Amino acid sequence: MPGLAKVVSLGIFNIMNMKKILIGILFIFVFQISFAQTENVGITFEFANGEIVTQNSQEYYAFDIMASASEDNTYFGSGMVYINYNTYAFGENVCTAENIFVEKGELIQGELSQGVPLYEIVNIIDNTYSRIAITTDYNFPQLADEANMLSTDPIQFLHIQLKVENITGYSGLSFEQDLMENQQYQSDNTNRYSPVVATDTDNTDLPVAQKKDNIEDFSGSHILTHPNPFDSHISNIELRMLAPKSGNMSLKVYNIKGQFISKIYEDFHQKNDIVNSTWNGTNFSGQKLSSGVYLFQLLVDKETYDSKKILLIR
Repeated sequence: MPGLAKVVSLGIFNIMNMKKILIGILFIFVFQISFAQTENVGITFEFANGEIVTQNSQEYYAFDIMASASEDNTYFGSGMVYINYNTYAFGENVCTAENIFVEKGELIQGELSQGVPLYEIVNIIDNTYSRIAITTDYNFPQLADEANMLSTDPIQFLHIQLKVENITGYSGLSFEQDLMENQQYQSDNTNRYSPVVATDTDNTDLPVAQKKDNIEDFSGSHILTHPNPFDSHISNIELRMLAPKSGNMSLKVYNIKGQFISKIYEDFHQKNDIVNSTWNGTNFSGQKLSSGVYLFQLLVDKETYDSKKILLIR
């Protein structure tokens, strides 16, 4: 009899282990199905339809943020975008200054039959002095198929207006893609879109900024720069040069120690020619420079005619 009890006990033990194994296999199977349903559905954000609009004699730069998926037939839930902007054009902390207005795009419009908005919250905050964070909230994950469908064709996600503070600026818009990853949900507000692609930029030279090619604009200088200081993560620095005489004109960059960094521009010009150029904060090898003070020198036929200090911020 002891032998029989041992056999029975061993059989029960094996059955229990087999049950655990089956449950484990089932869990892995369900997990793999769930993962397979979502892992390959990505989302892409883009800028579109930028234009200047005037309201009450004030200019605003209006633009859309568009969204599209890597596959058709997914429903968009809650999401968040981070947008960098040119503080020279729009000022700093645009949310606190009430210099930004955001409207729901087609993707997050709509309501239930009883008139309850599907997307009730569009929240805007200053993430940094030069970046905003906009959150949208889908309220009904239990009604996932009531949300709007996100397809492979771009659809308007948000419509934004930024008040123009400096009419000689440019938009300098870009996404902060790293912060946007893991923030884009399907309509169950559990499954995420991945990967998140938000590499598009908008560096529109604002149409209200009709740069006058007049010698008087230089006020005795031969080099104009904006913005200064400038943040190379957001935009390039814009340069305007006035040729002091006819000849081979060049613009060189030196660090505070007087070491040569890069040559930004070189070409032959007649006296009083006005030339526009840009600099992205790199040296002659294309490497990004560290924050600090740099010196622009304007030369004609190797003779220095003017210099300008600028502050690079990273």
